[in-house]
Amino acid sequence: MPRQKLKTVQDYLRTYRRICGHIICHSLGYATPSCAARILKDAKEGNENWCEWIYSCYDRDPKPAVRAAIRGRHTHHGFMAEYKVARALVKRAIQTGDEPLFASWF
Repeated sequence: MPRQKLKTVQDYLRTYRRICGHIICHSLGYATPSCAARILKDAKEGNENWCEWIYSCYDRDPKPAVRAAIRGRHTHHGFMAEYKVARALVKRAIQTGDEPLFASWF
C-alpha cells in the first residue's frame, strides 16, 4: 500500500514529531511546533521558508537547518535545547492544538 502524501503542516507534525522536536531544539526554542513542521515541510518540498530564524540564519533555505537539527539530535539537552521539553510541546500541540504563540521556551 503506498504511503499517503503529506499535505498539511499538521500532517508533518503528526508524522515527524521527533524531527519537529529536534528542529525546536536546534532553533534554541525560537520555532514553535507548527513552525518546526512548516520548516520541515518546506525543506521536503523544496520551498523557501520565511520564518525569521530561517531567513536570517539560512537565507530562506530550510534544508541546512533541518540537516543540522537531525545531525545534532544527540546534543539536544540543557538550557534552550532540551529535547524532552520540545517533545512534550509537540505532543501537546498534536493532542490539544495548544502551543506557544511566539516561541517555544519563552
